[in-house]
Amino acid sequence: MGASPVSHNNPDKKYMLKIPVQKRSKETVASIVESCARLLVQEPYHAITTDKIAEMAGVSIGSLYQFFANKEAIVAAVIDDLLQKDLVYIEENLAKLTTTDLDTKIHAFIDIGFARFHDNRPLRTALQGVQGMLDYWETRRVFFEHYQKAVLAHMPQIPGRDREMIALFIVSSFNNILQLSLLGPQSPERENEIKKEVFILINRYLKP
Repeated sequence: MGASPVSHNNPDKKYMLKIPVQKRSKETVASIVESCARLLVQEPYHAITTDKIAEMAGVSIGSLYQFFANKEAIVAAVIDDLLQKDLVYIEENLAKLTTTDLDTKIHAFIDIGFARFHDNRPLRTALQGVQGMLDYWETRRVFFEHYQKAVLAHMPQIPGRDREMIALFIVSSFNNILQLSLLGPQSPERENEIKKEVFILINRYLKP
């Protein structure tokens, strides 16, 4: 099928009926998720069916229903897969930071986030319209916890303040800003302006 197996860090994966164990089953699930992602970019959400997903994935509808109860569960898997790939990218790039200068770290943090969100922008934009109807909060919780730890590793000690809470606020706020930036007009100038404002927001929050 040519698709790489989907790797999840979310141990519950409540959207799945069965967790794939064998290589072939993992490839089947990966192909289903990949095909759903492609359809989300190509068609309106209401036009996508499990039959279409199975046909594009090259699997039987019976095979699809072994792992997913419905279309919503597959879309939740698409979101999970995207978030986990985001997490790997962000953690790997944050780990490369060697500077001790806080301003430089903040700029790097912002650049890493925007660089990652440029990847697969059409899918992210499509998902904006359907996330509200899906139960994927456990996946987001795991993502935020890992991202929070990555940010904590680069934050200065701030006497009298809860560093974990600060990191969570920064991650949550920045993620929402990135999500909102997908909805507006796209241009390098606008992105640079957003980056400037985000820098001011985080910098002042860390150094009140």
